[in-house]
Amino acid sequence: MMATLCGMVLAGGKSSRMGRDKASMVIGGDGLTQTRRALALLRPLCQSAYLSLREGQAVPEGGAGVRVLFDSGDAEGPLCGILAAFREAPAAAWLVMACDLPFVTPEVLACLVECHREQPRQPFVAYANPLDGLPEPLCAIYGPASLPILQSHAARGNFSPRRIMTEEKTLLLDLPPRPVASLTNINTPEDIAATNRACR
Repeated sequence: MMATLCGMVLAGGKSSRMGRDKASMVIGGDGLTQTRRALALLRPLCQSAYLSLREGQAVPEGGAGVRVLFDSGDAEGPLCGILAAFREAPAAAWLVMACDLPFVTPEVLACLVECHREQPRQPFVAYANPLDGLPEPLCAIYGPASLPILQSHAARGNFSPRRIMTEEKTLLLDLPPRPVASLTNINTPEDIAATNRACR
């Protein structure tokens, strides 16, 4: 039986390099905050969509009314949010997307979902990042079988989803040919300036 597919926007980072909350920023020419754009991409593919935040964090602009899952205390970094998702629905598969990926397209997510439906027992469905060939864990599907794997790695202090996927020899997909920069993330004001120039 196919697991329910839920979506989650990872928005709990401190945005220290950006200097302000990335999840509330408008990047590009569509006028949407990063949170609103990510939710709009996830909702057509998922039964329900959630926001992952750290304790005490305000809901980002564009996230009003969305169910919030606060970070789990058993890990660090993005893995906190992923484990919190499984705490909410351990039998679900989770389509996870970071809030700082403004170039992700519906096609990019649809390819992940199609592969998950074809191979529902795979713990992870992820792309190979074209820059280094390593797994891109923050635009990926975590199937129910990934939960004990994630918990085992977290218990021994490995909190890096990319390292976990690498060590577990995750089957990686090639990105759709366009746009080539669909997994590029935005971390600094300089990144935003370059993005806005590209969108003119």
